[in-house]
Amino acid sequence: MPWSVKETYTDEQLELLRDHCKTIRPLITPLNDDELAKRFDYLIYTVDLAYLQNKNATKPIRSIVQTAEQLSKKGTIPQVMAQKYVIEKVQTDEFWESADILELEEVRIALRDLLKFIDKEKQPIYYTDFKDQILEINENGAMYNSNDLKDYKKKVEHYLKAHQDELAIYKLRNNKQLTQQDLKTLERIMWEELGSKAEYEKEYGTTPISKLVRKIVGLDRGAANEAFSKFLGEEKLNMTQVRYVKLIVDYVVANGMIDDNTVLMEEPFRSLGSIPVLFKENMTEAREIMTVIQEIKKNSEVIA
Repeated sequence: MPWSVKETYTDEQLELLRDHCKTIRPLITPLNDDELAKRFDYLIYTVDLAYLQNKNATKPIRSIVQTAEQLSKKGTIPQVMAQKYVIEKVQTDEFWESADILELEEVRIALRDLLKFIDKEKQPIYYTDFKDQILEINENGAMYNSNDLKDYKKKVEHYLKAHQDELAIYKLRNNKQLTQQDLKTLERIMWEELGSKAEYEKEYGTTPISKLVRKIVGLDRGAANEAFSKFLGEEKLNMTQVRYVKLIVDYVVANGMIDDNTVLMEEPFRSLGSIPVLFKENMTEAREIMTVIQEIKKNSEVIA
């Protein structure tokens, strides 16, 4: 018998309803999801809504792009690597010029569970972009034609990745120390060709140009392997220790350097163990490894 809210139920019908509720209740589970994942869902849905209403979604789109940029720096994490294609695609203008709701849903599913890997110091920026997205939507024409992805930061990143053979950029990518002339060349590119010094400081604060370039272009794998070559064989270290060194190599290739040694206490390093425990029988080699890490960082900061 079909149920209707307008009917008065008999005791028999109510009992039958209770039985049905007991049957389907196990199928309905409470949503106990990661908070960052739910916030990312909300961000994607904000863009969906703007798309359906033909409104501007520049700010939420930029927030999604920034999230993808942060994830792209976590390429040593297997779950992130598995979604490399989606992460790279989201950062392109071409994607946002033609993306529809179904494609956005694919992005949501692919990335929502990866946000927990983003460094905590970056998350406050993510939260700020989340809170009042709907209040910021303005009727300024079609959203995909109005998003502003070609800002100073995007120009810098595009230029550096497209000109890695230029001498100053090549040196930084290959762990070579810069000269004063190299630094002047980078300053001219950053402060004259791509924008102004004020724009640079607005985006990157007081970060030295040489250090910023290294972080963006990363470190050449050959240069990284050469720096740690002493530790990549099993003559001095055991298999687990060699794996640890290879994780360090992967990290500096993707991020240019280890700027803060507390990174070594996070994943993927933490799963192998801490340095004092992992190298308790090889502390001399552990200190030498830390020296190489510092030298790689130094070569991005000190000018010859």
